[in-house]
Formats: sequence, C-alpha cells, structure tokens
Amino acid sequence: MASGLAGAKAGAIGAAFFAAAAGAFDAVVLEVFKSSVIASMVSAGVCTATPESCFSTLVGLDVLLLVILPVAVCGLLFGTLYGMYFEFFPGGGYTSRAAAVGMVMLVVILFFGLGGIAADATQGLLVRLFDLVAMVGYVLILARFYRRYTREVRFESSGGRVTVDRKDWTGKTKTLRIHSSHSISAPNEKGAFHAWLVSGGVSVADPKSLETTIKVDGDGLLKLS
Repeated sequence: MASGLAGAKAGAIGAAFFAAAAGAFDAVVLEVFKSSVIASMVSAGVCTATPESCFSTLVGLDVLLLVILPVAVCGLLFGTLYGMYFEFFPGGGYTSRAAAVGMVMLVVILFFGLGGIAADATQGLLVRLFDLVAMVGYVLILARFYRRYTREVRFESSGGRVTVDRKDWTGKTKTLRIHSSHSISAPNEKGAFHAWLVSGGVSVADPKSLETTIKVDGDGLLKLS
C-alpha cells in the first residue's frame, strides 16, 4: 500500500493539471460556440431560465461538476492504481507504464463522456483531441512525481523466500515509497539463515534476525544470505 500512497500523491498532482486544463479548454470552446450552444439548449428544452443565465450556469457550475471534478477523481484513482500495480503494467520504465495507465484512463473518460461538454460533433471532436493532449501532460507528471516519491529495491536470496509485508517478493524488484519502513522475514530459513545483506539506500534494523524491518531511503538491494 506504500506505493499506492506514492501513486496517489503523484496522481493528485497530475489530476489537478488534467482537470484544470480540460475544464478551462471546455469553457473556452463553449464561449467560442456560444450562439450554437444556446440554440441547442433552447431547442432541447433544458433551459428553464433566460438563455444567458443558462449559459452562465453551463460554463461555470456544470463544467465544474461534470468535467473538472470527475476528471480529478479519475486522475487520483488511476494514479493510486499506478502505484499499487506498477510492476504489472506493460513497459520498461516509469513513463511507459504511466502511458499505459493514461490510455486506460482516457478510454474511461471518453466512454463516460467526462472529458468535456459539447453541443455538437465539432465541439466534441475539439474536446476529445484536447483531452488526448492533456493526457500526455498527466502521464509525464505522474511518472516524474512517482519516481520522486519512490525508490526501487531488489530482493534476492541465496535460498529460501524473502517475505516483505507478508508477501513473497523473492527475485523481484519493487518500487517502495521513499523513507518508508517494511517488515521482512525468511520463513523457510530457520536452520540455514546467516544474515540480511543490503546495499544502496536500504538499511536493516537487525541484520541477524529472521524477522526485522527495512527502511527505504534510496534505490538498493536486500539479499537473504
């Protein structure tokens, strides 16, 4: 869950950018096509006040509730998932994996019509194209800040399992939140256990104990010897 928290923090920053950009662009598009937007609202019978009043509500409150807030929630959610399942996403680096997450998020946004309010096909196309561009920014922000908030740790063993936070991470490289602490154990090494060996930014509270904790202050290696 530590990586999930780091992903949430990075996702919140990316989501703030994406949501603000999408909302601002949608408001600009509605203003540019104001006359056709008002005409569409009147013809659809959704305007119960004056056309100007309805348009002001659309550009203000509706864009906030129907575009900015949903996009922000999506950005935060997918950022958290990016952190929790970082190693499972395709790609060999932070940006490529963030791109995979971003594409799924964009599909969700477009499928549910959360990327912007449009009165016709032309406005809808403009909004969707901008969402694609804004997603690139979200991906870059997510990858950059997730890397800032995490470090990579490799878990190796000369025999037996390395259990971290009750999960078998033997032979795996994991991203963990920087300055975080985690419980480690070697459940199958009671007779052959010698010590925990570390390098880089990883430290162990008690190298001679089967069950102890590690602290992650940088990229590093933990090995069961």
